[in-house]
Amino acid sequence: MGGGRDVPCRRVLVTGASGRLGAGMLEQANLAGLSAHGWQGPAGRADPALRPVDLTDLNAIDQALALDDPGIVIHAAAVSTAEAVLRDPVHARRVNVEATARIAAWCVRERRRLVFTSTDLVFDGSRAFSREEDEPCPLLEYGRTKRAAELELAGNPGCVVVRIALLYGPAPNGRPGFFDTSIAALRRGAAKSFFVDEYRTPLDYRSAARGVLAIACSDHDGVFHLGGPERLSRFELMRRAAAVLGIDARLVLGNALSSMTFPEPRPADVSLDCTRLATLFPEVVRPTVEDALRDG
Repeated sequence: MGGGRDVPCRRVLVTGASGRLGAGMLEQANLAGLSAHGWQGPAGRADPALRPVDLTDLNAIDQALALDDPGIVIHAAAVSTAEAVLRDPVHARRVNVEATARIAAWCVRERRRLVFTSTDLVFDGSRAFSREEDEPCPLLEYGRTKRAAELELAGNPGCVVVRIALLYGPAPNGRPGFFDTSIAALRRGAAKSFFVDEYRTPLDYRSAARGVLAIACSDHDGVFHLGGPERLSRFELMRRAAAVLGIDARLVLGNALSSMTFPEPRPADVSLDCTRLATLFPEVVRPTVEDALRDG
């Protein structure tokens, strides 16, 4: 397992631990018997178990890292929606790029392991099953910030990029996301429309957290793709979710991404090829929609 010179590798820090993915990773790290600590942003609902850190304050990042002194940093904190990044691109750059560069510099200097969670949206959507070696070309400003952050890690020993696909399932932090609110509406009998021509490789939160943790607790560097086992449209994802949850699938309607207008162009197909992950980590289970929701 990678880690620092004198610091036990089992001391893990999760940034963004109040978010949906971060909360799941902190939970899985604790279940694995690791000494896990989390950061949260200074705004929003405070969790006394998490350290508040303002990622726009580079000195605060250095101070918090020195206090926690982790052997492994899983950096999941981000301005994580395309809408929020577009609304305030300067703030998004500070959080998504500059903070990541600062954390990476500390990890390289102190010889600690860093796992950075990136996104399938670094690709332009022009081909199915993008591989790690394919050249990113993000269409969204959100994707551009994550790609810029990836480049801050490139070539540094002990630094790993994990590009994560669309995530679904009940939110581990208890704060409803798109999937939760959509399922709640369908349960109330409200029909909802989902794109039939936007493709991802969706993965449930719990499996994603386990996959990131497996990578973090290994000696493998470079770039990994982490997604589900199938290429699905949002319509297919929600129709299958409705069926397994006992919801009338007729309430799940289809519409076309190509017929909509957005402030930024949206990539049509950012499905991920996860062969490298499957080869190096055969123990990481990436369940189907049905298996994930039944087990969840």
